[in-house]
Amino acid sequence: MEKRTIRVLLGVGLAAVAGVAITAPGLLTATDSHASTAHATTLDPKTVATMDDITAVFEQGASSPQYANIENDQDGCGFTAGWIGFCTQSGDMLDLVKQYNAAEPDNVLAKYTATLQKLADTSSDDVTALGAAFPSDWKKAAADPVFVQTQLKVGHDTYLTPALAQADQAGVKTNLGIENFFDTALMMGPGETDCDGLPKLVRETTTAAGGTPASGVDEKTWLKAFNQVRAKHMKNPCTPGRQADWPQAVDRTTALQKLADDGNLDLTTPLTIAADFGITISNPHD
Repeated sequence: MEKRTIRVLLGVGLAAVAGVAITAPGLLTATDSHASTAHATTLDPKTVATMDDITAVFEQGASSPQYANIENDQDGCGFTAGWIGFCTQSGDMLDLVKQYNAAEPDNVLAKYTATLQKLADTSSDDVTALGAAFPSDWKKAAADPVFVQTQLKVGHDTYLTPALAQADQAGVKTNLGIENFFDTALMMGPGETDCDGLPKLVRETTTAAGGTPASGVDEKTWLKAFNQVRAKHMKNPCTPGRQADWPQAVDRTTALQKLADDGNLDLTTPLTIAADFGITISNPHD
């Protein structure tokens, strides 16, 4: 079972995504600032929690987010930790710790900030400078509800929020469709500079399908084409360093397509993530 795939460096924060806002506690909303009349796609807290659980299945082979998890898989990422696999090499772990410092300055990870900055600045996967105590300190931090909420916020701001914005522009409205965008952004990148990233896949799918749901293409039909395009990129990625592991992760697209084939476009629970995973999500966690 494929449990984790490294993502490319993604420095996308909430403020950097035009037309996106978090409106009420637990509600994520994307507004299309290019439309003459603003409209929005909103996810309720249970749906967001379900999506987070699906991420846990794909990233860690678990049915709920594993905030304390930390490993060095010797895969170029350095330490991979937390519910989405924050990496010391890519800089998203640094962003997380900085936000944790802002929320709770006297925390067990604050002393590592300067070292994490150096690792991010040099894109280094060498974790020696962090010292032997870093993994245990991470696990201690994961017992702090503030750190858990910070993990969720950074993950959502960096990946789910831009996925929502791009789904809204394409006219993708179903929860499953947004989950497809979220998982793609998380794994392959949400930005224009990501050569296998979400924007490129959306454009290629639009060409293959002859349009988008916004222009009248049936969403279920469009999502099938999207999964085919994504699988093609995963099997032969142009993203440096991903040629070995991404082809092993195609079961993510297979599992999401199975949900579509089963008609579960709303991500109604209980739901089973099929393919090589075989994990059922009954009561969404967060």
